[in-house]
Amino acid sequence: MEAYILAGGKSTRMGEDKGLKKLNGIPIIQFSIEVLSQCFPSVKINTDKEDYKQFGLELVSDKIKNKGPLGGIHAALDHSKKDVFVVSCDMPFITFEAINYLVNNLSTNLATIASYNGRIQPLFGIYTYDALQFIEDKLADNQLKLTEFIIESESKVIDLTEIIEKDIFSNINTQEEFKKIEKNFKTI
Repeated sequence: MEAYILAGGKSTRMGEDKGLKKLNGIPIIQFSIEVLSQCFPSVKINTDKEDYKQFGLELVSDKIKNKGPLGGIHAALDHSKKDVFVVSCDMPFITFEAINYLVNNLSTNLATIASYNGRIQPLFGIYTYDALQFIEDKLADNQLKLTEFIIESESKVIDLTEIIEKDIFSNINTQEEFKKIEKNFKTI
């Protein structure tokens, strides 16, 4: 299994690239890179943005462009040819424990996804190589919502509420969310 960080989004609400935005002087994506590198033999970034070359990881572009996160998951599966662990570039608080728990509870379903406090986290999960054709069909029909994929594919959803101490799934979409996370980060 390989890990892929999805960093191909437009970050329109943020106004700048989320993965490269610095939290305490460190690009947000770097936090994920460090944790994923402890868990997987190979970590790659799903993006076509040259700025991500600075991290020394292989960059994997979407094969089918402008399809959002589902297109990124498709690119990861198509490139890897095996199961992939996928995480969004704007989740700086992911932990080894949460990743390990998902990996150890991997199902035979097309995906094994985390949830926390009743909220499904489709960009923190394992997508099996067997999901590739299902995803290709979704992309061809322009059905891009990850929640629909999870329901229709009967993905396994694992509740991590009792497993992890705090919400590690705070992602960053706006400057206001970033300021809140930055404030909380300084108190950790």
